[in-house]
Amino acid sequence: WFDEKISRHEAENLLMGKGVGCFIVRASQNSYGDFSISVRHEDDVQHFKVMRDSKGSYYLWTEKFHSLNKLVDYYKTASISRQKQIFLRDNSQEEKERRGGSLERIGREGFHMGGAAGED
Repeated sequence: WFDEKISRHEAENLLMGKGVGCFIVRASQNSYGDFSISVRHEDDVQHFKVMRDSKGSYYLWTEKFHSLNKLVDYYKTASISRQKQIFLRDNSQEEKERRGGSLERIGREGFHMGGAAGED
């Protein structure tokens, strides 16, 4: 989910083909050394600038984190947007759903072959 060289426009083009919540952390184009998070929403892509405080912690709003990883993990269960409900989702999570679920789900539900009972 990290691509330092991707532009805002490229991130929008890439994410518009993905599901809601898919995201990319990228280098900010306006502020050297800073980062932005681009997130797919229903009809568009939202962009959030990642700020840093004097101690080096990362933040978007009030919650602060020691790493980008911690920030990303937090916004998987808390909305990254103040106006809309937007939760970050890994592309790998989307791929699992597109393929029909995870092995974990198949294990819980059992694996069933087609055919009527008693058929070989």
